[in-house]
Amino acid sequence: MSETPDDLKPSLPFSLVNKLDVLSKKMIPIDSDRVMKMAERTTGLSDWGEDGFQQRLASTVDGLNQAQLNTTGLFGARYVLNWKLGNRLRIIDFAKRHPELDDIDIERPLIITGFFRTGTTFLHNVLAADPNNRVPKAWELSYPLGRLGDPLGDVAWRRAQAKFTFGFNQAAIPDQGIAHLVTADSYEEDFFLLENDMAMLTFWVGFAAYEYARDMLEWDMLEPYQFHKLQLKILSAQRSAKRWVLKCPWHIWNLEALMAVYPDAQIIFTHRDIAKALASHCSLSAKMASKLRRSLDVKELGEFWLEYTRIGLDRAMESRKSIPESQIYDVRLRDLMASPMTVLEDIYSQFDLEFNDEIAGLLQARIDEKPTSQEGDHEYSIEDFGLTDERVRETLKAYNERFGV
Repeated sequence: MSETPDDLKPSLPFSLVNKLDVLSKKMIPIDSDRVMKMAERTTGLSDWGEDGFQQRLASTVDGLNQAQLNTTGLFGARYVLNWKLGNRLRIIDFAKRHPELDDIDIERPLIITGFFRTGTTFLHNVLAADPNNRVPKAWELSYPLGRLGDPLGDVAWRRAQAKFTFGFNQAAIPDQGIAHLVTADSYEEDFFLLENDMAMLTFWVGFAAYEYARDMLEWDMLEPYQFHKLQLKILSAQRSAKRWVLKCPWHIWNLEALMAVYPDAQIIFTHRDIAKALASHCSLSAKMASKLRRSLDVKELGEFWLEYTRIGLDRAMESRKSIPESQIYDVRLRDLMASPMTVLEDIYSQFDLEFNDEIAGLLQARIDEKPTSQEGDHEYSIEDFGLTDERVRETLKAYNERFGV
């Protein structure tokens, strides 16, 4: 495997921590029993539920152990597993004690998806300005429940936990914020909820666990999306929602399961020249994975993402055939940025959502703020990952032609 490029290597103090790599697998072992017992000790709970969760956990652990993580990566993986498994125990315990959750409906959620780096974050942030839209923040997605004494509240603890988690992430991966900065109070992606059922996007986007990602393509994702819905009900019990507005690029790989669980979902697909979107996403993934693996072959990363993108877009286009056109809205990033209010009015019209002068004013004010999750200028080139614009566009020609990007 090629060495990590110098400009992506970990900085102090993590470069010193990684001097322990020779010993770290013995010092920081990752196995299913160990991480489950740690979560049980942390929460005082032990009911894991009766679905296929443990099989997904085993696959996740196998994927991490194949990923050649450095010491920082192993610490990070153990931390993330304890965080997510603790969430799962609290969620199952709460649901078991509160059967009235069954009476909460999640109706017509508005779900923004599309390949990574295609404008989903901007649109999500703007739609958050409409008071009818329930757009979740990172802290509540990260910790859907508080501690046992106050599970539906405990906001101070949940925000503090999220601040610590994202603060550590920023320390270990300081250049991630150039592409996508996550804070406790930012509006964020709902993949956090899927991860509490061990469908772990973090480990293949951020840790470059490629075999794990390929294995997940064969998973039946129905159970993780059902667990996702349970958590939305819990969050609705904390603060009711006229309409949930969610966003996550990963949904394009899983539309069949998403629509099985949310059959009345209203889907907004964002589109961008796929060569530019892929270059931006490869850059973001490389900034993360390079700090967590012993070495990162950026050309391997490029090849993985080109093929994985092809699979995701093909699956999305096939799944769309069974979704009524009335539940789909397509928007190109260049159109969204050129005339955002025109696009927003069209979205509200397409889905028959309340739209008036007050809502228009709030949306325009948010647009004027130019909401973004980036710090500084994000510079990238597809050639850095052994690819060319021509090859990417040829590989994904059908997608670019269909959506005129």
